[in-house]
Amino acid sequence: MFLFYFRLYWIFVLFISGWSTVTIFILINNRFVTDSTSIGVRTSYSRWTNTFPSIGICLSKNRISEVFLNAVKKRFPGEKLSYTYIRTLYDYLFINPNNLYLKWEYCWNSTCGVDILAMKRELLAMVCTDFFEEIYFSEKLLPDCEHIFKFHELEVGYCFLANNLLDYKNIYDMPLRYSSFEKYRTLRLILRGGLVYRYDLYINSPEDLPYFNAVTYTVTGEPTVYSFNAEEIYNDEYVIYEPVSQRMCKFPTESPIPGISYSFSICMSNIRSQIEMELCNCTLFSHIDRKLSICFFISENLAAKVKDYIGFNTVCLPSCVEQQITFVGSREITYNVSETSNFVEIEIASPPTARYYRTVTQTKLDLIVAIGSVIGLFFGASILNLLEIISLIFMHIKKILS
Repeated sequence: MFLFYFRLYWIFVLFISGWSTVTIFILINNRFVTDSTSIGVRTSYSRWTNTFPSIGICLSKNRISEVFLNAVKKRFPGEKLSYTYIRTLYDYLFINPNNLYLKWEYCWNSTCGVDILAMKRELLAMVCTDFFEEIYFSEKLLPDCEHIFKFHELEVGYCFLANNLLDYKNIYDMPLRYSSFEKYRTLRLILRGGLVYRYDLYINSPEDLPYFNAVTYTVTGEPTVYSFNAEEIYNDEYVIYEPVSQRMCKFPTESPIPGISYSFSICMSNIRSQIEMELCNCTLFSHIDRKLSICFFISENLAAKVKDYIGFNTVCLPSCVEQQITFVGSREITYNVSETSNFVEIEIASPPTARYYRTVTQTKLDLIVAIGSVIGLFFGASILNLLEIISLIFMHIKKILS
């Protein structure tokens, strides 16, 4: 009877130990799968050199000018064209996902009988010297705009980008950088006015591009200062080896498009292009394939469809290096600028005093150590004990066979 209760006691102990071990194993594995990285804050800002946000100046629809009318007359010499037709041509010149209110029924084909792309190349600037008058960074005049602003054709039109990873391998090569102790953290732009186009200002993280759902700021003849705060995020060198499902972000190098860094904005643009191809068999713009058939009229609610798709499907993750940019406010100032010029200034309102650092908190080695600790806690076992048990089993088998 004593032997029966003795065995029953040890069966109960082994059952409790096994149940506890399995439960803790599940908790350890869940933590490893879902919480292998963490984000901390560092405040040693005295030694930092900070990267200015990426600045985008994109050409957008202004007013029909004499230059545009002459370009149209050159294509239809001697013909009397209606204002509606001319206005539609002008709309086509600046078509993008945010400018879809087109009267295409007035045209006899999708491009109104005009090579719109050739007209864009003729009328819109493709070099910054065509409209940049002066650039100041930290109150210092920068004489060469082409060193700062690079031309790109994007989904929102012709754009000139500064401090963007589309043009640089990393943020350390970018021209617009500042320390936390600099008195002036500003970028001042003076642009030509009265042209066939006006300017939209985009402020975003260096890996992002202007896209259809981005916030735009107005550039006018009234001198205006836009204030922002920007906080950067850095990553431990081992974070990139963690699965995307655990870190819930993607690095710029993890892009499916050769030559273009990954960013949330590019992911959104690719989905918009994909939906356009499915609905219309053409697209306004594609980062993946520039040879796809170009649409010149698209359903106006397409942007809403893209947002709904993103909302119901987690397909566009944030970038792992995305700057946290906060709009502080805007104000008009007095500045001696020509009446035909446009003025805009972007400033960092407060120098960054904190940086975010993403680190790995649970590696595979940590998982192995945790498993070994649990086994040792509940069974008092180690690798040597397991080897001893295996040796005893082999000795017992050998004895039976002999």
